[in-house]
Amino acid sequence: MKKHFTFLLPVIIFFTACSKEPLTEVKISKPVTATSALGQDSAFQYTNTINRDVLLALINDLRSKGCNCGDAAMPRVPALKWSQRLEKAAWLHSKEMNDSSYLSHTGKNGSSAGDRIKAMGYNWKVYCENIALGFLTEQQVIDEWIKSPSHCRGLMNARVTETGIGRYGNFWTQELALR
Repeated sequence: MKKHFTFLLPVIIFFTACSKEPLTEVKISKPVTATSALGQDSAFQYTNTINRDVLLALINDLRSKGCNCGDAAMPRVPALKWSQRLEKAAWLHSKEMNDSSYLSHTGKNGSSAGDRIKAMGYNWKVYCENIALGFLTEQQVIDEWIKSPSHCRGLMNARVTETGIGRYGNFWTQELALR
């Protein structure tokens, strides 16, 4: 007997920081679980289901060529470096959004991206945050962020020097910052 499976494709939603929108509630039938063991000194293990090398290559290829972000021509800018602290801040925000079924730059406790980045020991001067929901691959999420003028401007921001991206389930968060 042949069994048929029906899969629901996730809704594709993405936002970029630079606004203080209210929490957007997202209905998730079953939150995704991952390995996480928070320690007393806030050091922790986490499972980030991304390919850092692919993400960094996609972002830095864009930054090396320059592009149009909507109607704004963006010149070439220096390559970004990967930051594990930014990655952890991004992953924790993606996990919280997944576990609490919402999509927003504002954490459930009222935290901003700057607060979350600083909590990881990263003393920033400038930061940007991109979030997304529903993308399955690194290429898909970067392609969609490039199509969005505000996300694209974050990716092309000449003032940021480091990035980290965290994915939990189909929730993505990118932190970009300058120490």
